[in-house]
Amino acid sequence: MRHFVRYSSGVTVLVKPQVSDDLIIDALRSNFDILVTDLEFLPVGNDAGAWAYRVSCQASNFFLKLRRGAPKLAGLLASTRLYHSGIENVVAPMTTVAGALHARLSEYALALFPWICGESAWGVELTPSQYRQWGRTMRAIHKAQVTQSLLQTLPAENYDAKWLTRLEAVESAMARDGVHDSVARRMTRVWQEKQAQIDLVKQRYHELTRRFQARSVASVLCHADIHGANILIDNRGDIFIVDWDEAIIAPKERDLMFFINDGGSEAATAAFLDGYGQCAPDEIGLAYYRYDWVMQEFCDNGERVFLDCRLSATEREFAAAAFCRLFAPGDEVARAHCAYEGLQ
Repeated sequence: MRHFVRYSSGVTVLVKPQVSDDLIIDALRSNFDILVTDLEFLPVGNDAGAWAYRVSCQASNFFLKLRRGAPKLAGLLASTRLYHSGIENVVAPMTTVAGALHARLSEYALALFPWICGESAWGVELTPSQYRQWGRTMRAIHKAQVTQSLLQTLPAENYDAKWLTRLEAVESAMARDGVHDSVARRMTRVWQEKQAQIDLVKQRYHELTRRFQARSVASVLCHADIHGANILIDNRGDIFIVDWDEAIIAPKERDLMFFINDGGSEAATAAFLDGYGQCAPDEIGLAYYRYDWVMQEFCDNGERVFLDCRLSATEREFAAAAFCRLFAPGDEVARAHCAYEGLQ
């Protein structure tokens, strides 16, 4: 059994959920037939509705994800399918004694994974060999055959429709008088200062949606969140892909935008593409997904500040700071504009 050390930096510091360790330990024993010797809460991650634990047993360790509400079943099924198809760099969930991919504990879903000894790729200088391995793994994922049952479970790309309602809800909450605390007031000021840039993002996003949809590109199984924090490097230097919560059927550019002109070195991009192989990425698609990512960040951080009353002050402060960083030179908004202007 491998170990892993996850999310070395650059993510939200989460507050422990309101569920006792004893209840979690009992649920692990009854559902996964493991005797826990230690349960360590890991105050990291970037999902306001999920929490991480290290589960120690006498002979091995595991990574536990505790999620409020329903599990991200599509991601559990996708990673399981890929792993059993021979892509061993994909980290898939353990099964319960009943053969399920998750267990229930009151309002929470529990998913258990192998624990891989190493570190995340966030902020780490990968070797050309590791980038090539990453590229080969992504190519295998994109070429994987998806069963009909998995197709029925996985969401499919629906372009800009997925953010419109959410962003409108954030802006409506921000516009209401008398409901703002200091965190929300500061974020409101920044939002208003950046309104012209936000409007430009929306305008270009809608334009690129129409242009990309008209191209009728093929769709594949995508991870959709394949940045360095979701890549683990074990003690042998091998890479492993975790956190399939956002898995989706979409054009390959949904994943490739994390590797092509994403702020990394030309050598890193070349090594990744050497492993991935000939792919001829659609430049309009890459630009579209850069704006799609920015829109997602607008929604996620806005919801955490204005709409999620369950979050701690620390988590909401982090979301407000993350929103501000989007507009920094060379960050997500600038990269999106650079990709768009490169099309002209």
